[in-house]
This record gives sequence, structure tokens and C-alpha cells, in this order.
Amino acid sequence: MDFIDKKKIHRYIVVAVLFLSFGFAGWQASRGALAYLSYSNPDLKQPAWLFNDITALLAGGVIPLLFYEVVTLFAAKFATARIGAATDDMKYALRFFYIAANVIIGAVKFVYYANPVISVMGNILIDFLVTSAFFVWFLHYSAKRYVNKTRWGAMLLTVGGVYIIVEALLVVFNIVMGVVL
Repeated sequence: MDFIDKKKIHRYIVVAVLFLSFGFAGWQASRGALAYLSYSNPDLKQPAWLFNDITALLAGGVIPLLFYEVVTLFAAKFATARIGAATDDMKYALRFFYIAANVIIGAVKFVYYANPVISVMGNILIDFLVTSAFFVWFLHYSAKRYVNKTRWGAMLLTVGGVYIIVEALLVVFNIVMGVVL
């Protein structure tokens, strides 16, 4: 993972790819919600597929990306004070781990078309399990490269604690959205 350590890819390109990966991972759920909204509105004059697919990709990417960037901004400030590590480098590396997790999550969601019944639980469990696996890999990666060995426990508690809180909020949000829509 030399390209991450040396920051060979510009930050804005990584953020753009992260946006696309969030859009890919959230496209299926956003498309379902938008389909409901577009078909329930008879005054809508544009084709529903255009409204759904393009808007689903954008909505599935913009909202999670904004949430991700705001949370990592505050978490990095908090972690800098707590663990004294290169949190800017950690934020840069974390984007790559989220990109990989989102690509896998988006690919798995194509199974939901064959069996739509599992989509609600899949959106909760699969997203959490895949993201958690990549986050644990990120913690291991960061511990080896950015954090002093004496601060590994503080990093695990700080960064891992923020992750657990954010994931819990996302699971509650997905449960509510799955029941409402």
C-alpha cells in the first residue's frame, strides 16, 4: 500500500472516488426511496427512471460523503489531541478503506434484486459487517504506520469509539428508513 503512504493520488481525486463509491453502495436503497416518491407523484413530468437512477446515485453519494467528511473532521481533531498521531495521513488512508468497503457493499446489493426480502436486513448487517472488517484493517494499518506503540490503546479507544457511535447511528437510521419506506 505504498501509494497510500506516499500520497501518490491527489486528495480531491480520492474524495471524488469516495463520492462515487458511496453512490454505488447507496444507490439501491436511494433508488427504492426515490421510486416510491416519483411514482406517488402524478404531477411529475419527467421519466421516473431518469429521476431515480441519476438522483439515486447523487443522493446515495452526497449525503454519506458529507456525513463522512464532517465526522472525520471532528474525529481527527479529537484524535490528534488524544493520540498525537498524524491524523491527516490517517484521514487520507481511511478514504481508501471506505472506497474498498463501498465497492464490495455495492456489489453485494445486486443480490437484493434476486431476493428483495433480504434487502432491509442486508442494508443493516452487510453494510455493518463489511465496513467493520475494513475499519479493523484500517486500525491495524494505522497502528503500524502512524501511531506510536505506546498509544495503540488510546487510538483504538478514540478512533474505534467514534466509529462504533457513528455506525450505531447509521444502523438506527437504516432501520427507521427500512420501516418507513
